[in-house]
Amino acid sequence: MVKVEKILSQYFEVYSDEENLEKYSIDYGYLSPVLSSIRKLPSAIIKIKNENEIKILMDIINEYHFPIIVRGAGSNTLGETIPIKENTIVVDITKFKGFERRGGYLITKAGSEFNDVGIEDLPTVPTSYYMATIGGYVAGGSLGFGSLRNGAVWDNVEEVEVYTPKGFFSLEGEEVYSIVQSAGTTGIISKIKMRIVKRPGKVRVIRKSFNYLTDALSFSLKILDDAEFISIRNKPMAELIEPGKNWEKWNVIAGIYGEGEEVSLKDVVTTFAGTYFTAVNKTKVNYNSLDIPLEKLNYVDNIRAMISCELSRSRKKLFSHTYFLDYDKLPEIEGYNFNLHSYKVNDRVEVDRLKKMIEFKEKVDEEDLLNPGKLVFK
Repeated sequence: MVKVEKILSQYFEVYSDEENLEKYSIDYGYLSPVLSSIRKLPSAIIKIKNENEIKILMDIINEYHFPIIVRGAGSNTLGETIPIKENTIVVDITKFKGFERRGGYLITKAGSEFNDVGIEDLPTVPTSYYMATIGGYVAGGSLGFGSLRNGAVWDNVEEVEVYTPKGFFSLEGEEVYSIVQSAGTTGIISKIKMRIVKRPGKVRVIRKSFNYLTDALSFSLKILDDAEFISIRNKPMAELIEPGKNWEKWNVIAGIYGEGEEVSLKDVVTTFAGTYFTAVNKTKVNYNSLDIPLEKLNYVDNIRAMISCELSRSRKKLFSHTYFLDYDKLPEIEGYNFNLHSYKVNDRVEVDRLKKMIEFKEKVDEEDLLNPGKLVFK
């Protein structure tokens, strides 16, 4: 790898000091003891500043066949930018910036940050928006603030351009499923075209408590059309996030367009809509999640755990992205296991979208050089 690093240094900023190798060996997956235990130190870090450098990098990869991981701000909590193979080069895209709004879309390079772009008209926003890149979110994210109203990130990306060992691709429509949430295993994103939205007003927070989960869910469905987010939390979770209030067994916390408490957008996104990240950071207890159809949600009513049911949409389907903290055993409920402790993309993507990722991976990266080991395709 010394030869590869020497060649890379002719074209890129290359870092291989101990401090940088340690920093780039981990992301916010450190929350998971499982994910943090598998990391390996990269061989070096390079920083990409423009599209031509991506082309050059791909030429070098094709000649020398070394593994890479593309990394934004490292705010992913699923270990997607943690190296798990020896001799990995980490490709930092945070200097690859530039964006414009045109014709109802945000058109941006992968390294542009949410803080630079602004979040007011973005359809869905991650809890970590204050430090995350757009490209990192598109490559590794799923839901977020706004997903109840506007869908998941893959519902809002209209077009994506990527570079792969087999060349350049511009993908539109459902073909973007090959790239979005694939953790950079199917290409280096160079451009994203994402729709923007006009929110009908200022989001205000309301809280309402119930003795039964069925009543909390019924109330949530009544306010659905006016809501930007809805969280149904049991008492232990509600007390953890907002101590000192008179919580009941089940509690609805929602951001609506109507009467309610005026809260800054930052607090709406991070504190109210970002329960999982906030709660795990506070408690350091075990945690995981399930995507549960609403008709099955009542089965969590008597589970011993801190529970937050985040109502969400993906491809127009309404469901509960449900977090369990400090549990003895995950409930056996009909639903989709969104495994928060697995580095494998396969463990959190629906079958049809996963099929598109695998087919594209087989087409463009049969050697598994792009974030190797993260997408099982053989």
